[in-house]
Amino acid sequence: MCPVPAGPVPGFEVVRRSFTHPDSQRLVEEVQQEYVVRYGGPDLTPLDASYFEPPLGSFFVGYLDGEPVATGAWRRRTDVAYAGTTATAEIKRMYVVAGARGRGLARRMLAHLERTAHEAGAEAMVLETGEKQPEAIALYESSGYRQVPGFGFYADAPLSRCYARALGSRAAWDAAAATFDDEPDHGLRDPAVREAWRTLLRSALPPAPARVADLGCGTGTLAVLLSEEGHAVTGVDFSPAMVERAVASGVDARLGDAADPPLDAASYDVVLCRHVLWALPDPAAALRRWAALLAPGGRLVLVEGRWHTGAGLTMAECTELVRAVAPSLGVRLLDDPALWGGPTTDERYVVVGRVG
Repeated sequence: MCPVPAGPVPGFEVVRRSFTHPDSQRLVEEVQQEYVVRYGGPDLTPLDASYFEPPLGSFFVGYLDGEPVATGAWRRRTDVAYAGTTATAEIKRMYVVAGARGRGLARRMLAHLERTAHEAGAEAMVLETGEKQPEAIALYESSGYRQVPGFGFYADAPLSRCYARALGSRAAWDAAAATFDDEPDHGLRDPAVREAWRTLLRSALPPAPARVADLGCGTGTLAVLLSEEGHAVTGVDFSPAMVERAVASGVDARLGDAADPPLDAASYDVVLCRHVLWALPDPAAALRRWAALLAPGGRLVLVEGRWHTGAGLTMAECTELVRAVAPSLGVRLLDDPALWGGPTTDERYVVVGRVG
């Protein structure tokens, strides 16, 4: 199932409130009663109103046409590490009243919590939910959260489930989505550019039908091209706006971190990435994760480059990284102007590595 993008909901507004505000307390009491129904008792995690006052955290109420219908909060949690950082924030009191569910409000609130926590310096979000909240688990997993060891008050509780997700420059990519396909190699609008990419992918991928994970899929143009060739493609991107455009194009696109995609191990014939590896904080770790997604004999197909700005990976650097997980590999320069809509001066290339 594809996630509902965290786009605007008419009449819905998220407002920062104190934990003791009447609207906050009313909804907190409602969510506690929900826990009583599902678990037989309220959430006993010790909380203090000060936890949700800047700079320690924030508490929010969501209003639909002026009525308080949702809550969400975050608090700093520097005792919990994820993705190499302890600059973490913990999500608390996520709740939508029964009559307002099914309209994307929880996803909207989650995106607001991530944005405000990131703006306050958080580099990762963590949370604790429970096995008897399948809707919450589905929301978090479809939003790129990965299950992590238990922490906090319910660390050892058998029904507890803890999740985390690294935060990044999602807002910048959201802002770029509207014009992303204007670049010839992004939108593939020029028939000559589109056919050049079709030819390249045919040479790099096994015959159709193959199961392809397109990581960092952007607006999904390569996924659409591969689907036309008969492949079964699943896209992953951490930008809701990019995912929304990919879904609108008919792509099975999911919100998630390309470095740690929310996909099943040993389930794909190809992991495809274009201009993603060079931008990741730990490319070696990402490659190990990607290799684990592949079935025996699967392929990593990586289009990368060393840009004229000095950013990127040289062909030699990328080849060395890939060889650690896929000793059998091939590499070639992509200097055909048809791929890019004109001549380039960068070192652009494709690496194809076979796993197993």
